[in-house]
Amino acid sequence: MKSNKLTAAAALPLLLAATLLFSACSKPKGGGQISGSARDTTLVVAMLGDADYLNPVLGASVTSGNITGLIYPSLLQSEFDTSTGLLNYLALEKSLRPVKSDDGGRSPKGALARTWTMAPDHRSITYILRSDARWDDGKPIVAGDFKFAYRLYGNPVIASPRQQYLAELLGADKGSVDFDRAIETPNDTTLVFRFFKPVPEHLALFHTSLTPLPEHVWKGVGPEQFRESKLNQRPVGSGPYRLFAWNRQQDVTLSSNPACVLPKPGNIRRIMFRIVPDYTVRLTQLQTGGVDVVENVKPEDFGAMQRANPNVELKTVGLRVFDYVGWSNIDHDWYNKTRKLRPHPLFGSPAVRQALTHAIDREAIIDGYLGTYGTICNTDISPSLKWAYDDTIKPLGFDPALSVRLLEQEGWLPGPDGIRQKNGKKFSFTLYTNAGNDRRNYACTVIQQNMKEIGIDCRIEMQESNVFFENLQSRKLDAWMAGWSIGLEIDPLDVWGSDLEKSRFNFTGYRNPRIEQLSELAKAKMRSEDARPYWVEYQQILHRDQPVTFLYWIRETHGFSKRIQGETLNISGTFYNLDDWSLKPSANTVP
Repeated sequence: MKSNKLTAAAALPLLLAATLLFSACSKPKGGGQISGSARDTTLVVAMLGDADYLNPVLGASVTSGNITGLIYPSLLQSEFDTSTGLLNYLALEKSLRPVKSDDGGRSPKGALARTWTMAPDHRSITYILRSDARWDDGKPIVAGDFKFAYRLYGNPVIASPRQQYLAELLGADKGSVDFDRAIETPNDTTLVFRFFKPVPEHLALFHTSLTPLPEHVWKGVGPEQFRESKLNQRPVGSGPYRLFAWNRQQDVTLSSNPACVLPKPGNIRRIMFRIVPDYTVRLTQLQTGGVDVVENVKPEDFGAMQRANPNVELKTVGLRVFDYVGWSNIDHDWYNKTRKLRPHPLFGSPAVRQALTHAIDREAIIDGYLGTYGTICNTDISPSLKWAYDDTIKPLGFDPALSVRLLEQEGWLPGPDGIRQKNGKKFSFTLYTNAGNDRRNYACTVIQQNMKEIGIDCRIEMQESNVFFENLQSRKLDAWMAGWSIGLEIDPLDVWGSDLEKSRFNFTGYRNPRIEQLSELAKAKMRSEDARPYWVEYQQILHRDQPVTFLYWIRETHGFSKRIQGETLNISGTFYNLDDWSLKPSANTVP
């Protein structure tokens, strides 16, 4: 089985910056070091930051997504067609598109759905579920678990980052999903979703595939207590792995789930996600065999790593991840106090944001750090999504003189100390990023110098990953550098939607009615390819408005111990088929 679970974490754009730790399971202190015979049965993965929640309703970080994808079940599975950039969806007995013969032996056996039927008017989709899947406590997984979970995803008190997935359900057009009518469960193996408008089949499959939770476990927890519940420390899933232990800011360890039929128990007995914030330490641990997987190895370290340990293998994949500089389009302080909107005093003007992009030497950052593993990014639609990508857009080039003209046209003139000012306010800000990411630290230093050259005062502040992510979620930062892993199905309103309470990833506060209109027009097309003209205009508007400065797409290169067997690196994720990995005995791989 070489399949990819379709989970919200895999589909949504995810903040790569870091994570917010919430809680931990107990474990003997000093855990995390693997020695002796245990090493032959334990895979160790080095991660930059901890999980925020091991709960698919709440989790928003990459680490959380990696882990919950192994613990919880999924309605469907998905595969990405690299020739077209389109996603395919698979149930046990049905697929949206033909499965390619060269697909590497992928299997749909991890899906909870046996099959589905789309109504002729595209206003409902009906799933027939398998009857042999059970939660880890032995209770059967039933259609009611999905309906229960969707009420949680849509509850504004819980404030799930996935609320936009419910945007087409009955009642959503009137402000509140009518769950009694929108989701029906005639019996334990029949699940019906109803929409207030026709929805293309691929989007219906995408939006109805949010991960379920066991109703019998969570039904006594109210929305106000949901985030703080101790049940978040004891996830009850049904996937290839179970939670074994969670130590704050140290490690999360999973154990193979012997009861799993979705599709089977994980091959490796235990998987430890070890939190190692420092890149150099991560690299050293990979070279010495202390960990087995390190993501995002720097190009300049490739040669030295392989010379130091020939039993380390480097693999590259792209393009799904980009770094960006976020500019607060709205006055966040004012919004947090009043829930009213007004332009940010520095970054509220598109012309100013264009000027800032022209001032940043993106090519110098790529040349100085990524080399051939980076390419200029214009918008959040990746070149990998070939059916939608607009290759006619010309990047805003590095042009300090043009940047200065744009700023001065907006009234930002040099002050007595050389720093630009307008109406007595200096153009001075702090650029925040997460500690432990050398690539972003390098980019921030270049950006700081670029800003100085055009008369802008830019200070740099590194924050611990959990603090940084919490501040972004709370919209407390005016300018920051972070990264995103894009969704492989284009559905951008989580990031750009005008309703800031529902669009939990719209950290900038960017609002453009045409962006929303184009998204809706595109999503109304029954075939993805027919929506291309709308996505082309969407990209042109983002390129013009510059709600953020898109920096570069990254061809991610990850290091793997050669004692790992069966790994398949895929744009869907580093851990695309982790439950199929196996380990050779460590004695065979000592350099």
